Amino acid sequence: MFDLSGKIALVVGGAGYLGSAICRAYAECHARLVIADWNEERLNALGKELERTGAQARAVCLNCTDSGRTAHLMQSIKAREGSLDILVNATYNRTNKSVEDLTEEEFNRANEVNITSMFTLARQATELMQSGSSIILFSSMYGTISPNPSDYQLPVVPNPIEYGAGKAAINQMTRYMASWLGPRAIRVNAIAPGSFPWNVKDNEAFMEKLRAKSVLHRVGIQHEIAGAAVFLASDEASFVTGHILAVDGGSTIW
Repeated sequence: MFDLSGKIALVVGGAGYLGSAICRAYAECHARLVIADWNEERLNALGKELERTGAQARAVCLNCTDSGRTAHLMQSIKAREGSLDILVNATYNRTNKSVEDLTEEEFNRANEVNITSMFTLARQATELMQSGSSIILFSSMYGTISPNPSDYQLPVVPNPIEYGAGKAAINQMTRYMASWLGPRAIRVNAIAPGSFPWNVKDNEAFMEKLRAKSVLHRVGIQHEIAGAAVFLASDEASFVTGHILAVDGGSTIW
């Protein structure tokens, strides 16, 4: 089960904390990888790591808000890989500003990544996809529930409104695109992670608040996102579409 041999997978945001875990898992399942990310240093490091394991992977530096660059990437995939079977878009942007301090321009700029580029990449990817292909977008538990402002007091940065608004939009986009692509037997799903902190340091009080949100009383570990991404990409999920898969330790069941 969960063999991705022969499948071409594009992971956008693939050098990030969760994206890199997905790339490692896809490589272990024998997918051929195209890893796209804006952070060239992290991208190259991941590419070298996977190369040492014998994985088939190539790295592409990408600004996902540049539709011309993303279109060029799709053209290069068509030329080099021939087609595309899996798209994972794990990109996001957030301002970390309070409602009072957030400008309209900042709100729109963040959701150019969170919403517009998600739509553009998915639509472009479908031009290379055949029956049985899979698109996996990234939502968040905060696309379903609202953060409690009392959890995000200084020195913790705010959980900003444009982030949750963008992720709620992804939930609807997932369902809409699943309906649109259903007749072509292309599946569209989303993963909605809960708390997977990677940069919270020396703030045990905040970490305890994150743990308390989960019925498992802990936060997520990087590799725990990978199983959901492998499942949704695989043929074992061939009858799963339009679904928002929560990987949140039960944080959204309260």
